[in-house]
Amino acid sequence: MSTPTLAILITGSNQGLGFETARHLSKHPHIHLFISGRNPSRVQEAQENITKEEDCKAVIDNVVIDVSDDASIKAGVKEVEAKLNGAALDVLVNNAGVGFDRQIETLGLRTAMEKTYATNVFGVAVISESFLPLLKKSTVGPRIVNVGSGVGSLSLMSKKNWISDNLSFIAYNSSKAALSSITCTLAMKNPDIHVTVLNPGSNATNINNFTGTMDPKDGSMLIVQHALERTGKSPGFYTTGGGDLGW
Repeated sequence: MSTPTLAILITGSNQGLGFETARHLSKHPHIHLFISGRNPSRVQEAQENITKEEDCKAVIDNVVIDVSDDASIKAGVKEVEAKLNGAALDVLVNNAGVGFDRQIETLGLRTAMEKTYATNVFGVAVISESFLPLLKKSTVGPRIVNVGSGVGSLSLMSKKNWISDNLSFIAYNSSKAALSSITCTLAMKNPDIHVTVLNPGSNATNINNFTGTMDPKDGSMLIVQHALERTGKSPGFYTTGGGDLGW
């Protein structure tokens, strides 16, 4: 018996964790993968780089979506729906993320908070809501996989000295806590959809000026696991290395 096709869209997958997640998933022949990002040329380049790899077996598509722009999300949903040609979107991976805490001195705190939340919080809420109709068409167990962080766990953040002062980012950290709340709300409102938030560890990506301690090729494996199959409970908060995190 052949494995059913699994249609997966990853936001912010032209670089970093999203790109490495897409690379891993491209090795599976039953995958219809949508590379997504806000920059058309970078999205196209990412698609070409993955497609030309010798062991790429998936169908690789692309769609330009700026998750901080409602019109872009609406157009992206319409394009994905057309490319699926009546089929469902089975998995939405909300990976796109930004951080502006290091620019608070020049931007001001309010602007840094607004720009961070526009992508990390509002973007996830709106794009998830927008793709619900396509997700609910799935017959193979639809899921939303949110890429969060350990700083999104209030039970961890409230522990003394759990995080160093130089990583106490008010905008980014609070946005990831809000993402955890969105995960719970999406799961409660949509019991037919499996919703999780993940802590892939501290990966060396653009968001931290490549100072993370993990290679995204490794950190992305947790995302790949949850994209390929329903894992754990919904809502659930899971971390690299196995196990779940407290909310």
